[in-house]
Amino acid sequence: MRGKFILFIVIVGLIFIWLIWDIFSGLPDDETILHYFPESTVDSFYGFDWNKKIIRPVRKYVSLNRISDNLKKPVIISEDDTFFRHSGINLNELKNAFRENLKKKRFARGASTITMQVARNAFLHKKKTIMRKIQEIVLTKRIEARWDKRKILEYYLNIAEWGPNIYGAEAAAHYYFNKPCSQLSLAEGSLLAAILPNPIYYNPFKNFSGARKKQRRVLRLMREAGLIDKTQMDKILNTPIKLRKYGEKLEKPLHREYSIFDSLLGSPRIPDSLKVYADSLGIIFLPEDKND
Repeated sequence: MRGKFILFIVIVGLIFIWLIWDIFSGLPDDETILHYFPESTVDSFYGFDWNKKIIRPVRKYVSLNRISDNLKKPVIISEDDTFFRHSGINLNELKNAFRENLKKKRFARGASTITMQVARNAFLHKKKTIMRKIQEIVLTKRIEARWDKRKILEYYLNIAEWGPNIYGAEAAAHYYFNKPCSQLSLAEGSLLAAILPNPIYYNPFKNFSGARKKQRRVLRLMREAGLIDKTQMDKILNTPIKLRKYGEKLEKPLHREYSIFDSLLGSPRIPDSLKVYADSLGIIFLPEDKND
C-alpha cells in the first residue's frame, strides 16, 4: 500500500512538473516582451484600394496621442473600465466568468482585461483553452511589470482586430469611415468600440443593425459613468452614421483635429467632472509625446 501511495505521489509530481514546463515553455522571454513592437504593414492609406480582397493583415501603427479621445473613451469604458486601477487582472470578472462558464459547460463568457487581450494578441494563439488562459494570466502579470499603462493601451489600440484582416485603430478608421483615427467623432468611435468583441459578426458593412445595437450598450455605459449625458446619447443614436462608400479612396491627407481635451492639458482651470474622469480612467490628461 505504501509503495502504491509513493508511486501516486511521484506520478502527480511529474504531471505537475510537466504542466509547469508546458505553461512557461510556450511563453516569450523577457527580452522578447521588452522589445516587442507591432510593426506597420502599410505606409499610408491615402489612395488605398479597399476593393481588393484583403488577404493579409493591414495595420498602420500610430502613437496614443494620435488616436482620438472619441475612440479611447468608449473602448476603455466598454472593454475594461478598471484598466487604470488593476494590475492586469480583474479578479471579480474572472470569478464571475468562471462560474458562468462552469454552469454552461463552455466558454460562454470571457474576463479578459485590455492587458490580457494584448498578451493574447501579441504572443499567444486565439483558441480558447484552459492552458492558453493560464498562459495569458502569467504573461499579463509579466507585461504589467514591464510596460506602463500608456504603452499597453497604445499597443492594444494598434493590434486589436476590427474586421477581416483589419488591425489597429488607424486601419479601422480608414476602412469604415475613410479618415484617420485622430478625426473620429464620438458616434464613429463608439461604433468601433461596439464591434470589438466580435468584429466579424458586428461588421457594420454586413450587420449594421447589430453593430448599432451594441453601440447603444457602449453609450449607455458611458452615460452611467458620467462621460456623456442623455441628450448626447440620444443624438448619436438618432443620427445616421456615414460609412465609407464601397471603393472610395482618400486621395489627400486630412489635417489633425485636436479635441477639446488637448486645449485643457496643463490648464489649472480643469472642470471637476473632467478631473474625476482623469482620476478614474487616467486617459484624458496623459502626457503627449512631443516628438510625434
